[in-house]
Amino acid sequence: MEIKNFFEEIRAHMIVAIVMGTIAFLFSLFFDILLNKFSISIFTLIATSITFFGLLIIAMQKNLPTAYRVAVIGFPRSGKTTLITALFGELFANRLGIKAIPRGLETTERINANLEKLEIGKSIGSTTDQDVFAYRIDVIRGKSIFERRYKVEIGDFPGEDSATFIEKFGNWFHQTPYFKWAMESDAFLFIVDLTPALVNTKEHGTPEEYVAKMTSAIRAAWQRLNEYHYEGNTELSQKPVILIFTKADLFGITSEKDDLDETTNAILKFGFNEIPKPTEIDSAKLEQGKEKILKQFSTLIQYLTNQSKNFQCVFVSCFSYEKEQRVGIKELLNKMLPK
Repeated sequence: MEIKNFFEEIRAHMIVAIVMGTIAFLFSLFFDILLNKFSISIFTLIATSITFFGLLIIAMQKNLPTAYRVAVIGFPRSGKTTLITALFGELFANRLGIKAIPRGLETTERINANLEKLEIGKSIGSTTDQDVFAYRIDVIRGKSIFERRYKVEIGDFPGEDSATFIEKFGNWFHQTPYFKWAMESDAFLFIVDLTPALVNTKEHGTPEEYVAKMTSAIRAAWQRLNEYHYEGNTELSQKPVILIFTKADLFGITSEKDDLDETTNAILKFGFNEIPKPTEIDSAKLEQGKEKILKQFSTLIQYLTNQSKNFQCVFVSCFSYEKEQRVGIKELLNKMLPK
């Protein structure tokens, strides 16, 4: 917004505040006349002042949006970019009563290109930016004078194959260039790919090895965040910290013959190589899968629960539906976005 337009907006809001403050003054004065025989009480002046300055502050907040940064942290090919795309799709559908306006050509073009692929069942692929790509979007909550505006940035970790990632950074998220950007975030989304938690994979070994690696990597990342924020003014434990289990559609994959190899191949195929067709997930299988995974990751969950006052777990799927909604997407948006 240009400076001239900004001050014109403030002047307009001050006029509204003055009018409302005057009304509050006259209203309070009326009761003073009834109760105190034409005397103006301190209460009247206080009530009028609070009304005036409260309205002025609310008005100015509309014109000075709050910056809000969301860090998405996870290993390569864990579904980070696909998840971010699904989140934008839900925002654009406007089922949450939140206005969402992309900022900048890069964000607008990339997110719409990714949504196009997602809608026709094509793989989005990895983010190719060297360090970080920040999706920028204006989020508007509330209406009229109670409207709140936020300039939200959602950071996407650059995609690489697992071998290259391990060669550069080991199993440590906090060693990556992206993590320097992430440390200043207002919300932290730790991504856990469910594929290696269900079957053996070449990249991550056995499910037990994968759980131990993820626990170690996320715990170390949190400890690095704690160290960074220790002497700062920000209370890290108050910020949203969400452990996100992606690809929950894998819970619905079973074999009619209960053949282990057949089931494993199906999970690996949909976990890494193919986009599954959108389908309604079996609620019973989803709950069974959740229960199993929560037990597997109980050590990490307990650690983060003790460390953060705003920690939560969410299971998501960008393809499976439950009650006509993508699994966990709406829930995640409500938990991660500023209130």
